[in-house]
Amino acid sequence: MDFSTALTNLDTTLGDSGDITFTSGEKTRALTKAWNDPYVWKTGWDTSLSYAQGTYQYTLPAALSTLQDIYISPTGSTQPFPAPIDSNMWEVISGEIQFQQRADYTIPDGYTLYLKGRLKLATTDSISDAQLQEYVLALAGYNTLTMLGHKKANLFVKNDTTMAELIGLRRELLMEVKEMRARLPKQFESA
Repeated sequence: MDFSTALTNLDTTLGDSGDITFTSGEKTRALTKAWNDPYVWKTGWDTSLSYAQGTYQYTLPAALSTLQDIYISPTGSTQPFPAPIDSNMWEVISGEIQFQQRADYTIPDGYTLYLKGRLKLATTDSISDAQLQEYVLALAGYNTLTMLGHKKANLFVKNDTTMAELIGLRRELLMEVKEMRARLPKQFESA
């Protein structure tokens, strides 16, 4: 499912293909926000780095949002699968992969580093996993309801909105902020 297909599916879900309740810009914004959610990713590989003995720090490739494992395989090898290295030999600090000195005794010079991690999906990427597709559409639907709450609070505050509704919306937004804070990288994560 690409972004335009997701937008069509969101129109169907909302029953708003005529842009009556939401403008196309509002639906695009809601879907973009859902696509940018930290849980919208796939596992992938990056092979852009080679190990150089005596060099212990490497910049984490921008394509990876989180590094899960590092594998090695001789460059030009016929070995079909790279083997993982001990996770105690490396850590990620401020976007840099930091190897310990003992890595020189384990990883030969010039070996390709196979970095396994999370690839953050952009709106230009397609989502093939059905479960992730449904998650993005559900989150986009939630985002449109949040927009509707904002519209109601900002446009009709004098006529149709009660103080209780405003407080309820505020609580919902506070919960959303707390959830987003909880998703920020922690010290124990390799992000």
